Amino acid sequence: MNESYPLFNESGQQDSGSASNQEPIGGPLSHVPAIADTNLHVGTDSLPSETVLDKTEVADLSHSIGLGTAGLSTGVAVLATSPRGSAQAKRGRRKRRSTNWLFLVPALVFFALYLFYLFGMPILESAFYRWRYPKKPPMLEMRWWERNVLRTCEFLFVSWFFYFGASIGSFLNVVAWRMPLGRTIVFGGSKCPYCNTRLSFIDNTPVIGWLLLRGKCRTCRLPIPSRYLWIEVAVGLAFVWLGLWQLIRAGANLPNWPLTGRGGLSETVFDPNWDLITATIAHSGMFAVLIMLATSNTGRLRFPWYPLLVMSVGLASTKVFVPKLDFVRWSSPFSEGIPLPLGQLGNPILSIVLGILSGLVIGGITSYIVGRKESPNFRWHWSLQCILIGAVLGWQSVVTIVILSLLVQAVVRLFLKTLAPASDGEPKQHPVVLSSCLIGACLIHHSLWRSIAHLLGIA
Repeated sequence: MNESYPLFNESGQQDSGSASNQEPIGGPLSHVPAIADTNLHVGTDSLPSETVLDKTEVADLSHSIGLGTAGLSTGVAVLATSPRGSAQAKRGRRKRRSTNWLFLVPALVFFALYLFYLFGMPILESAFYRWRYPKKPPMLEMRWWERNVLRTCEFLFVSWFFYFGASIGSFLNVVAWRMPLGRTIVFGGSKCPYCNTRLSFIDNTPVIGWLLLRGKCRTCRLPIPSRYLWIEVAVGLAFVWLGLWQLIRAGANLPNWPLTGRGGLSETVFDPNWDLITATIAHSGMFAVLIMLATSNTGRLRFPWYPLLVMSVGLASTKVFVPKLDFVRWSSPFSEGIPLPLGQLGNPILSIVLGILSGLVIGGITSYIVGRKESPNFRWHWSLQCILIGAVLGWQSVVTIVILSLLVQAVVRLFLKTLAPASDGEPKQHPVVLSSCLIGACLIHHSLWRSIAHLLGIA
């Protein structure tokens, strides 16, 4: 098809010019033409017949299409570089690359504590020694690298003790949740309570996993209760305190324990005193279970008695296998000892039995005094805590700790009353706060156990 078709003007009259040198009506983009070289014919509504473009008009059409594409690209670029577009892009990048301050701040605090213990504590210790003993010669200074190695080992030991305690707290979280529901704690890993997704190893790491996830499930992004974090932190701190106050100080807080003057990490861990290590593990486990029972009040679940009885007997059985860990005899302060049929094993066994019975009686009575306005679950958990204390520490400690807890609760109640207006009446204490007062009293008693035993005449 080499012939040219005529063009028509707006009135329908034929133009006198040839198709090769006449531009179609409205320009080359006003309709879709047919190209003669490719024998492609496209009709339009604005033209009565088809139009054939030569090579010049094809070039014009291609140039126009190129200009349109370039304009579109330029518009997109302008939109991206405009203030609104750039702000949206920056907001998106900021959201994707946001800093996890919830994890970064504790990590920086941990590193700052390490630097302070490595470089700041030696200066404070030297100044305190010169102030306390001005007439004595100065302490023998180790070489700087020996001192730093020793202090790094001590700091790592404390950090490991915290991590070990946090791991125990993580396991007790599972126990506190599954035991009241009758579920097993042996099979089945930790899962998200909402989407039932199994947690990975990193996400299930005590304390670190919760901070990395920012308190949300990685899959469904629903919030993970913060009580899991606080239980792990509380148990870890309890382990650190007992490791420093009891193990590193070579049992200076324990009644009837021989004071050898040997202390520090090198004398108790590197040259291990297994009896003292066993006692520290048993007492740390007791505090961990006490914290678990205190936080069980938040879930409105009643912890069954038989698992706690097994835990109590298991922790207290160290006194049976190592009789010297029975720090206060069951007959003190009334008698030095009564001959029993079982011989040397009779005293620890009777101490455990009397401790459980005294915890049951004293805990049952004081639970109605302390928690008369609380739920039955609180009174149940309070009694279980007293039973555990009696089994591990003895019936004398139950009496002392319960009385001390009443004093601590009075101080807390007075403090809360000063914060509340007088018209509001007496402030109501949360069950967790009441149980925490018992744990605080137990911690004070354990730290000063030797002094209290001498004061009461049972050491």
